[in-house]
Amino acid sequence: MSPKTAATGFAVSRVVFGLGLVLAPGRAGASWIGRKAAARPQTQVFARALGARDVVFGVGALRALRRDEREVARLWVMGAAAADGTDVLAALAARRHLPNTLLAFVLVAATAYTAVNAWSAKAL
Repeated sequence: MSPKTAATGFAVSRVVFGLGLVLAPGRAGASWIGRKAAARPQTQVFARALGARDVVFGVGALRALRRDEREVARLWVMGAAAADGTDVLAALAARRHLPNTLLAFVLVAATAYTAVNAWSAKAL
């Protein structure tokens, strides 16, 4: 798989997941923090903010990739990698308060996103 293909695929999935968090924070957030925590209105504020962040990173990367603006795409994808790395650290910091299966999912997914985005950004 080429770096551009990987970056494009991850950007599309980021937009989809981000829109899910913005439009249905309780449902989409449950995959990260559990249903009970995700149902709280206060938590949904942060879920929507996280979702908006993902939509912006994804759309920015897709736009730059489509225009073959490699340097601009590299910045968007590297920014996304940094955000995903922060998600890993945040999950680890809260690990005692997250259900084990969800913690494992978040750690695997966010670590994969971090690694693939960092690799593709460097290789673009």
